[in-house]
Amino acid sequence: MTFAQAAIVAILLGMLVAYATERFRVELVALCGLAAGFVTGIVPVQNVFAGFASSAVITVVEVLLVVAALSRTRVIDSFARRIVYHFQTERTVLAIVCLTGAAVSVFMNNIGALALMFPVTMSVCQRLDISPARMLMPLSFATLLGGMCSLTGTPANLVVNQWLIGEIGRGFGYFELAMLGGPLTLAGLVWIVAASPRTFARFTESSTVSDPSPVNFLAERRVPEGSPLIGLRLPQVEEELGLFVHGVMREGAHVFARRSDIALAAGDTIVVEADLVTLDEFEQSERLVHPLAISDTAERQEYVVMPESLLLGSRIGSVPSFAEHSLYVIGISIRRGRIEGSFDDLQIGMGDMLVLSGERDDLRQIAAECSLLPLSSRRPSRFTGRAWLSIGIFALGILVTAFDLAPTEIAFGAVVVAMAMAGSLNLRTALQDLNWSIVILLACMIPLGLAVEDTGAARLIANEIATYLPSAQPLVVGSAMLLLAVAITPFIDNVSTAAVLSPIAAGLASRTGTPIEPLLMAVAVGASLDFLTPFGHHNNAVVMGAGGYRFMDFPRLGVPLTILCFALAVFVLSLMLPG
Repeated sequence: MTFAQAAIVAILLGMLVAYATERFRVELVALCGLAAGFVTGIVPVQNVFAGFASSAVITVVEVLLVVAALSRTRVIDSFARRIVYHFQTERTVLAIVCLTGAAVSVFMNNIGALALMFPVTMSVCQRLDISPARMLMPLSFATLLGGMCSLTGTPANLVVNQWLIGEIGRGFGYFELAMLGGPLTLAGLVWIVAASPRTFARFTESSTVSDPSPVNFLAERRVPEGSPLIGLRLPQVEEELGLFVHGVMREGAHVFARRSDIALAAGDTIVVEADLVTLDEFEQSERLVHPLAISDTAERQEYVVMPESLLLGSRIGSVPSFAEHSLYVIGISIRRGRIEGSFDDLQIGMGDMLVLSGERDDLRQIAAECSLLPLSSRRPSRFTGRAWLSIGIFALGILVTAFDLAPTEIAFGAVVVAMAMAGSLNLRTALQDLNWSIVILLACMIPLGLAVEDTGAARLIANEIATYLPSAQPLVVGSAMLLLAVAITPFIDNVSTAAVLSPIAAGLASRTGTPIEPLLMAVAVGASLDFLTPFGHHNNAVVMGAGGYRFMDFPRLGVPLTILCFALAVFVLSLMLPG
């Protein structure tokens, strides 16, 4: 093994370990890895920033911009609401929610699809009086399944497509990955709908306010002068208002006494738990008000705390960014047992839902700075001509790529330009809200992936693997690549999985004479079979906190799903590969 080969292998292994620890931001790890590649000489200076000019990165940016425009139309929200309005059984609604989530994920990235469907699912659960835990993990898995069916379903697919273009001069068709991913998606959805109600049977049919539920939010409210609650004891307040009081602060000190002996007084600050609609009704009736004066022009936005968020572990009252941007915490949804102390003492955790109030630009900035995923509004809006125009433009772009009339990056670039000219997309704000972490990660991994190929490390690794594989049996080679992807993706980002394994797949194809297209398809699909851990994919991390899941809930539903998808993928590969 040469120095260059040993260096790139060491860099990639170090990055994999750093990704798996989740102690560092993914884009920081990628930038450090790229810097190490340049310092050691394995990434030439002309290739350092070549990833930013890659068609894969450009397409990711375009897709994220299109998602931003489509999110504001709320077409998906209204579509889902109209369907579930006609059905009342849990299994039927679960099937519709998962099918819609998978369908949306075919055309946009997984996290964008989840952000659109998340509030819809929460509202449906509240309407049917069932625990959101019975639907959120199935929804997350459904969006991962749907992402396997097109080039834009997940950025990992674009990475794999970039390698195919480099090897044979052409890429996959827009829906060509569905040859392998489509059957897995259909079978996976059937399994999810059939198994989820039994798997999550321990989550009760209805949620009680004394048992923290993702539908309910913890909030701090003040008892104003003249409130009808003055003089009432806590059990009376809870019975009358239908909420749960976790604590009472009076003149800056916690009131310690039996709950039945605590009577509210004017000026008391209480930590309550209720749904957002109920909290709004309290303020309108002036029974309970927010302790701080919030401007009438302030907007309100719900967010999910992402795994790489800078807020993790911080207490609400000690987040400097909130004060710097004049933002107010309207409520937080957590599920971590008993609540003690004041509202400001509550710690922010992964997957928590935050409701912030402030000016629009400040809300955008805090989301970008602190890695908060904004959720689409819970309120349905009336369609406008501009909304339908956005859908039409996007559909036209899909057709252009599906029929190979133009490269994907050109087609979606035209979609972005058309939406901007039609007034459906504000490029200035959309670029501010862009998920730059995934863009930087992808742009950094592409030069490193090229280094794996150029140094011969891919060929070396492929030869080592091929030594133990019967080259006369392409199905064994394809199954090995699929197994490698499935084994790695629960611990690192699926984009990194695709970037690391694509050159190895190309080397194996050359070494064993196996067609490269099925091997790269196996890498793309395997990187999306991320159902075993809550930290393997952002979608799983988001629903973990919101649904109140334990770690073992993921393998409980995900292990059978992974086995099913792997077995079916091997069968489909046997039909695609010769011999």
